[in-house]
Amino acid sequence: MDGLLARSAEELFTRHAASEAVRAIRAGGSPAALWGEIEASGFLDALVPEAAGGADLGPAEALPVIMAAGRFAVPLPVAETMLARAILAAAGEAAPEGAIALAEPAGEGTARLPPGQHADWALLPLEGRALLLPVAEGREDAEAGSPLGRVLRWPGNAGRPVPAADHDAAGAWAEVAVMAGAMERILEDTVRHARERQQFGRPVAAFQAVQQQVSVMTEDVFAARTAAQLASVADGEGVAGLNQARVAAAKLRVGEAAVRVAAIAHGVQGAMGITEEVDLHLLTARLQLGRMRFGGEARWAAWLGRRFLESGSAETLPFVRTHLAPIATETAP
Repeated sequence: MDGLLARSAEELFTRHAASEAVRAIRAGGSPAALWGEIEASGFLDALVPEAAGGADLGPAEALPVIMAAGRFAVPLPVAETMLARAILAAAGEAAPEGAIALAEPAGEGTARLPPGQHADWALLPLEGRALLLPVAEGREDAEAGSPLGRVLRWPGNAGRPVPAADHDAAGAWAEVAVMAGAMERILEDTVRHARERQQFGRPVAAFQAVQQQVSVMTEDVFAARTAAQLASVADGEGVAGLNQARVAAAKLRVGEAAVRVAAIAHGVQGAMGITEEVDLHLLTARLQLGRMRFGGEARWAAWLGRRFLESGSAETLPFVRTHLAPIATETAP
């Protein structure tokens, strides 16, 4: 199933999410054509229970689709809409048509959304509940925004109240999956560039210094993929069974990897990705955004540290085995 979904998603985005289409949407163009193809694929209901009309898949099975979206830097909330639909279905609520972004609170009645990404709805967590807000009715606060997020404000009576969910862990998992996919694409493009680019009469890939850098990048990319897979083990109480401890460890590890992967890719490719017309720019910009959304490395490292201290364990290895192992470990009776 995973291989079939991955191939289907790769084919969809190859045909409909070329770099030119991605840049057009980021610049304010209509996402209708691309979103229509994604909607028609059925991927958006992957995490919705079968009883509610979905595919009843788990995070691990949906992961290849989200990673594929990351490979193409798709500027639409594919993973977030999957999660939002799962959240609404679990609460017995109907999901609205259109793209749903998981928003981060930015003050009372305000939400932070990623720049360059289209969304029709924002699911905003509040104290003990959440609001489903129409993005078109929000007023942008230019002074509160930044290159990493735009801030929207709504009137006090706006939005549709819905039950609360583990919003942060769900959003962090989505970013982990997207970033892992983007890093795989960056590695492939960097290796290809190093083989094709000639310097002093031979490929750049022939130089030992470049080989060493690409080796470090490869380690980080495969570690990020493994972290995303472990975060997708559905043995928790979060949205679609997500486990906050697994997500925390993955967000930390993938964020650390993103820093090195982006730096090495720009270095090996001669800073080609600094300009926006080069595809590398789309991917590394997405990595930097992903690091900041739903908590950076410091925040999740602190969360894990507190969780470890609260566990009463004297050593880290038993804690890791219990909370972060690929499968549940057996305990003695």
